[in-house]
Amino acid sequence: MTRWRSAALAGLLVVCAAPAGASEADEGTTRLARELGTAIGAFAATLDEDQRGAALYDFDDDERFDLRLAPLWLEGLRVSEMSDAQWHALRGAFEQVLSPQGLRKMEAIRSLEHELAEMEGGLVRFLRRRYGGAKRYFLAVFGDPAPDAVWGLRFDGHHLSLNWTAVPGAQLSVTPLFLGGQPREVPAGFERAGLRVLAAEEDQGLALVRSLDAAQRATAELELEAGSGLFMNRPMFVGADPELEAIVPEGLARKAMSPEQQAALDALIDVYLDNFAPAIAALHRARITAEADAIHFLFAGSGMVGEPSYYRIQGRSFLIEFDNTNARADHIHVVWRELSGDFGRDVLLEHRRARHE
Repeated sequence: MTRWRSAALAGLLVVCAAPAGASEADEGTTRLARELGTAIGAFAATLDEDQRGAALYDFDDDERFDLRLAPLWLEGLRVSEMSDAQWHALRGAFEQVLSPQGLRKMEAIRSLEHELAEMEGGLVRFLRRRYGGAKRYFLAVFGDPAPDAVWGLRFDGHHLSLNWTAVPGAQLSVTPLFLGGQPREVPAGFERAGLRVLAAEEDQGLALVRSLDAAQRATAELELEAGSGLFMNRPMFVGADPELEAIVPEGLARKAMSPEQQAALDALIDVYLDNFAPAIAALHRARITAEADAIHFLFAGSGMVGEPSYYRIQGRSFLIEFDNTNARADHIHVVWRELSGDFGRDVLLEHRRARHE
């Protein structure tokens, strides 16, 4: 049995054995939500009036649902406007929710702004140096981050959007999650030559594509539609839509894969879940296992690393996408969405129902 299947099965057994509404994973994510609220509340207490005006919003503000996947019209408190102590406090709060892998990925995505600016020329280089950089990332807090309050957080910028929602007594919501990488691989001549921020997402996904036989490929393959990095013009990338609606799973069903392919697909899903703390990853792993027979896989492209490619993993409740479809295959976007749970919609619904019972 694969690590993903066995860990997820263990999670399901805990759910079945525990009292209603309780499990180790549930309790872990609920505790994380409380601890995150305490940390963000302490961070907010250090902000001056101008910083508070930039960072703090009402929970019901429409801004909470703006999923900006291009580095344009960003809102919130910019990292460059924080003191070093404030940034370290915020990063410490992130450490509670992100795994070490997820935290490293976040930092690497931000730091790629340096290489990207050096690779561009002329006006584009000027604009990236002036308006980009590792400190052009923004924090927005929606509502009061207190243990007994409903509140949310967004941290976003070029190729990064973290969206977390906390509801009293409920699991911490951590979707939508958006990550990107440009350059796909830091080229020769740079100190970090060879760095690939999203290597596992690319390598493991395309290895699964290459493992498919002719009949499986005929079921799973889409025609490649080329995209560009500008303004997120990627026609295949359905997960970029902030108002993502229910999508019927298409492609090759997981249950039609060989055991080895199923294990590879499970491990690929893990790459995305393991950006978060173990309790969060375990909770979602158990949920995904419960709908394993509904999971489907789609792809486009040759399946060769470094060539234009796309894949989608989808179940009844979630969507994972990988997009590297521009002609140079040097600009990756990935997303993890929950079709009914993005921005904490599912836990908010349960919370509001409970309050009116």
